[in-house]
Amino acid sequence: MKKNKNTGRIRRRLTPEARRIELLEAALQVLNTIGPANARVEDITKTAGAAKGTFYLYFSSWEEMLEAVREHILSNYVTEMKNRFVCRTPAEWWAAFEDACMAFIRFREDLGELHEAIFHGAIAERPVHSELSPDTIIGWMLKKGIKIGACRNVDVEVASELVFSVIHTMGDNILLTGERERYIQTAFELFRSWLGRTV
Repeated sequence: MKKNKNTGRIRRRLTPEARRIELLEAALQVLNTIGPANARVEDITKTAGAAKGTFYLYFSSWEEMLEAVREHILSNYVTEMKNRFVCRTPAEWWAAFEDACMAFIRFREDLGELHEAIFHGAIAERPVHSELSPDTIIGWMLKKGIKIGACRNVDVEVASELVFSVIHTMGDNILLTGERERYIQTAFELFRSWLGRTV
């Protein structure tokens, strides 16, 4: 271990992957505190207790760092969601599905300004890793629902896109209007009438 001349703190020896994660966590902290529009590379490296040049050892540009932050956030989100999504009966599936929809709304709200920067800003055209894409995750949930008889046998690929479109619009409108219960109730009624299995 040696002292960092910029921060005066003792620097720990980390593996490259651990150092990269440390930079990503520092980036998240800075982006959430200062805001994407005002954050700078120096703010991130200072928060991470690293030299400014360290940033460019791991990210070739600001945009590449934002893309990595997006993947890091989504990876954590998807892992937590899948761990919560436990269902053995149709009733349990619907409860888990609606909980996942609510978790997305909270996720969207918690991101604040960062949502625009990592999903609709300069890196919007860069594709999200397929395993982390909303369509893939919703498709995974729908396949489980079909398997246990909670959902009718829909075209999962198309249905996933439409479900995400509804959830995303619901989240945007809740933030815009504050009418949480109104949008949630209507969206859940729509999902149950459309996806629900008819006897």
